[in-house]
Amino acid sequence: MEVKTLEGIETKQLLEVFNAAFSDYFVPFQLTEALLIAKMKADKVDLSISVGAFDNNTLVAFVLHGFDVVDRKMQVYNAGTGVVPEKRGNGLTQKLYRFVLPLLEHKGIDSIVLEVIDKNVQAIKSYSKIGFVARRKLVCYKGDHRIQKTNQDIQIKELQYIPWAPLESFWDLQPTWQNSKHVLKAMLQDHIALGAYSKAQLTGYIIFNPLTKRIQQIAVDKDFRRMGIASTLVAELTKKYGKTLSVINVDKAFKGTNQFFNALGFKNYVEQLEMVLNIN
Repeated sequence: MEVKTLEGIETKQLLEVFNAAFSDYFVPFQLTEALLIAKMKADKVDLSISVGAFDNNTLVAFVLHGFDVVDRKMQVYNAGTGVVPEKRGNGLTQKLYRFVLPLLEHKGIDSIVLEVIDKNVQAIKSYSKIGFVARRKLVCYKGDHRIQKTNQDIQIKELQYIPWAPLESFWDLQPTWQNSKHVLKAMLQDHIALGAYSKAQLTGYIIFNPLTKRIQQIAVDKDFRRMGIASTLVAELTKKYGKTLSVINVDKAFKGTNQFFNALGFKNYVEQLEMVLNIN
């Protein structure tokens, strides 16, 4: 078994192994080549710091790593760990990390962050042995939006740019990697951003991916809450993109946010742990 980085690997080869690894996952899913490319772009995957295990030159296990500078810290994101079914039980995830951790440390990476389904006990044990520690619990929702009270006095406009500094003051929670501003900044051309205005004041916003029909961010100014602004933003999306929407990795500690998605008619379809490994 040879372990090496995935630099130079063909996308078709990676796709085949990715789909094999996730064919019987807790939430099974399959990607097309276009969707895998889009995922790697969204997660800022860098194949020079991603790693794979090869059996007779055939890829059988992988860890995809994204990279960015977050709050002046060099952070890596585990965008996917997979092992083909017939090679499981051989500790390949730990072998992959034993190989790549010295490389990441040499590059000055400060930490690695990942999400893992809370029912995936074996994976959690494996990550814990590597040194990852659970940081927070996350909830993923999907479903058909039920019409809630909307605010007829609010004007909805498409945002041509995102004024991040004032909008961050709307937040109750820090978004996870895939919903974070440093990822969205590079992907805004693929998203829809709507602002809710009371007269001339921006009071709330939503960022939405029409390809995945996923809400990436939604927040309302603390002085304008309980006025139906968030519901109005979601309702505006459904006019063009339909009622079936999703949102992933909502911090479970924030009850108001979770109650809002439940009130919309969304169902909690999976819960995850966000885990972090500090390197430097």
